[in-house]
Amino acid sequence: MKTLKTPPQAAGIRLDQNMIPAINIVFLLLIFFMIAGQIEITTGQLVLPESRSEASPSQNVTEIHIDANGTYYLNRKAVSGTLHQALLREKIPPAQTLLLHAHSDLPAHVLDTVLQSVRELGIPKLQLATRWQP
Repeated sequence: MKTLKTPPQAAGIRLDQNMIPAINIVFLLLIFFMIAGQIEITTGQLVLPESRSEASPSQNVTEIHIDANGTYYLNRKAVSGTLHQALLREKIPPAQTLLLHAHSDLPAHVLDTVLQSVRELGIPKLQLATRWQP
């Protein structure tokens, strides 16, 4: 009884033919992500929208002001140290709302400090005033 062996060249051709669909799928995925996932880096200033509210703020509010230089004010008093430490000293009750007044020329990354402190302290309510004129 004789067994037929496949010549080495024929085995290589069969392997290459089986890889063609996989290569096609990889190229299709590559093209899809190149078209659908355009990455855009923005370097401009954050433009805050104008908003108006008929409702007046409640009396139970702690105000944070940030001027154009990035200086923090808590209830109209300049913050000494970090904002996180000042909020800890203030001992804000859970039902109280923080009202954040950010200057319109302020870069957006400065707000990250406020948002991180609010999250760490577990303050449930934060309102953002979109325009503040000192």
